[in-house]
Amino acid sequence: MQSLTLLASDQLVAALNALDVQFLFGGEQPLVDNQMNPPKLLCSLAMSDDARFRLAIIPLLLRHPEFAIATKVAVEESLQEAQIVLKCYYTAAHLLQQKYFARLQRIFGTHVALPDLFGAELGLITFQNVDEGLIRLAQRQRTLSGRAINWLGTYEHGAQRLLLHHERRQAWQRSQ
Repeated sequence: MQSLTLLASDQLVAALNALDVQFLFGGEQPLVDNQMNPPKLLCSLAMSDDARFRLAIIPLLLRHPEFAIATKVAVEESLQEAQIVLKCYYTAAHLLQQKYFARLQRIFGTHVALPDLFGAELGLITFQNVDEGLIRLAQRQRTLSGRAINWLGTYEHGAQRLLLHHERRQAWQRSQ
């Protein structure tokens, strides 16, 4: 693992906003070129003490599936706890992308599919449908993190915030 300088909260918000992921408020600080470095952005989100920043990984990956390889790099550069966050949230985004494929297509047009990078490692080799996969992922994240959180609801919240924001924005733009 390399020594990594993490982005501050306002820098993270500014970077997300610049990437069309209006998930958090703030970000008054101007962007610096290295903030758009996807692995650094993903590491900074995953290593944040604030759960809202960690959760922003899901909408970021749904909006920018081209960051898949950057996620692998970020995992290699992160501490163990952040690696769990990245792997689980990436896998959640992978599954949620399948679940909400039609909505994502309507909002963003042709979308690159997130490859399954960590499913086998997380023990998600076979499942009947995407919802079952998400449930099993939530159980696995509960075990790995040691936190009895509603991970399934957390995953859905991340996706729904992104989808609803963009659907409302498109509806507003059509009405103008």
